[in-house]
Amino acid sequence: MCLASLSLGLLNGQQSDSGSWYKTPEELIRDIYVAVSAKNSESVDWQKVRSMFIDEAVVVLRTSRDKSTQFTADGFIQDFKDFYENPEVKANGFGEKILRMKTMVYKDIAFIATVYSAQIIGSQRPPTRGVDLWLLGKKDGLWKITSVINEVIPAGEELPDEPAWKF
Repeated sequence: MCLASLSLGLLNGQQSDSGSWYKTPEELIRDIYVAVSAKNSESVDWQKVRSMFIDEAVVVLRTSRDKSTQFTADGFIQDFKDFYENPEVKANGFGEKILRMKTMVYKDIAFIATVYSAQIIGSQRPPTRGVDLWLLGKKDGLWKITSVINEVIPAGEELPDEPAWKF
């Protein structure tokens, strides 16, 4: 990848709505949920989403009731693009939003836990809820995602009634 392309990607992908660099890891995580929520795949700035991850990032997502799948950042994006090809998603769009967030930051590393909801827009099905656990690091002064793993919260269940999950 040439330096000019890399610089353009960083400028386009590491800016918050205010036009400044992500000042906090929370801004980056809030923005990724917004970035992947759209009317259709063409509406998503996949280059921006890609720029939020380090090249070596590891993404582990729940892909069925009893299976998780490991992706690279590019594999994660391709999986999302494939999801947007689902006829119902293609016709109506998809949205994710953070319901709660817990953050721990120490110098150039951060851990963020989110409880989120995800739904095909206009679907009669209730939103799916889940937990994402994000690890981030500063690379060249910019916050980047190094890894994420998630778990779906089954309908009718709640997170454990323990202090660590009270956020």
